[in-house]
Amino acid sequence: MTDASLAAVANFDEQQALDLRERQIAVLGSAKQIAHVIYVVTELGVADLLVDGPVPVAQLAAATESHEDALRRILRAASAVGIFDEQEDGSFALTPLGEGLTSARVGGLRPMVQFSGADFNRLPYAEILHSVRTGEPAFNKVFGMGFYDYLQAHPEANRFFEGFMAHWSRRLADRFAAELAPERFGRIADIGGSNGYFLAKMLQRNPEGTGVLFDLPEVVADAEPLLKEHGVTERVEVRGGDFFTDDLPAGADAYILKSIVHNWPDDTCVTLLRRIRAAIGDADSRLIAIDQIVPPRNQWDHAKIIDIDMLVLFGGKERDLREWQALFTASGFELVNTPASRGWALLEARPI
Repeated sequence: MTDASLAAVANFDEQQALDLRERQIAVLGSAKQIAHVIYVVTELGVADLLVDGPVPVAQLAAATESHEDALRRILRAASAVGIFDEQEDGSFALTPLGEGLTSARVGGLRPMVQFSGADFNRLPYAEILHSVRTGEPAFNKVFGMGFYDYLQAHPEANRFFEGFMAHWSRRLADRFAAELAPERFGRIADIGGSNGYFLAKMLQRNPEGTGVLFDLPEVVADAEPLLKEHGVTERVEVRGGDFFTDDLPAGADAYILKSIVHNWPDDTCVTLLRRIRAAIGDADSRLIAIDQIVPPRNQWDHAKIIDIDMLVLFGGKERDLREWQALFTASGFELVNTPASRGWALLEARPI
């Protein structure tokens, strides 16, 4: 090849690489549109309609009371990111990725998508620059109150959020039951334990153990049917209260905080952890946090994305392992296990 030909090939390869990078940025920059597409197919229950095989768009539109061409375009976009598979005949099929959006999927991600699309999540993101410039949650600017005050003032949103947290408890119980090894504890206190699913599963693995379910009164009010269903009612003390202001249970061998710590800034977390440390007293109890660990720089992980929710909505944060260790030290604990290096992890600490 001549020098001119080689130069042309090099320029072509460079242009292809540039085009690829630009397409990647275009997709990343369009994440808002993708999120809305996923929200639409979740709200319409499209994944459920495809469980038994491919379905024509016209049939899907009729079943979801949607405009046929508009729905086709939504499904085409969802297929572009792997949620559905657009067939040659124009019908759509479910993919393994899309199965996570079916309502029958235990521990599926449908509630998380619905949470992301809710007004109390979606609207504050329009003011994300406020959070970046001030370090304060944009939620407060948009709604004039904090996230949990908003829930108290809006019962429907509060019911949805309680259901979302109960769903997350189910996922975490199924994932961490073996690692937690609840059979080694005589009495377990689940602080902020929602409707009691997590505690019930732990006590099922520990037939001789007892537990305390501690959460806001309106939250634990729904616990009795679930505890009865799991056959642990007689072994659980249900206590309604605020873990920042009311007395915490004393005498437990393990205090569990699942998906709690990341909701709050460091100083507030230290206050909570010190309250648990005071409840432990001289006992050799364990503090167990089930939460996210942010991985090292440049690595992909959902924790880094959820961290933006913490910034914008709650004023909390996700933490790397070093930050977790500092939090424990400031609260009178020390880490005693080697948790997973990224994502959802179990951190066990003892009082010092």
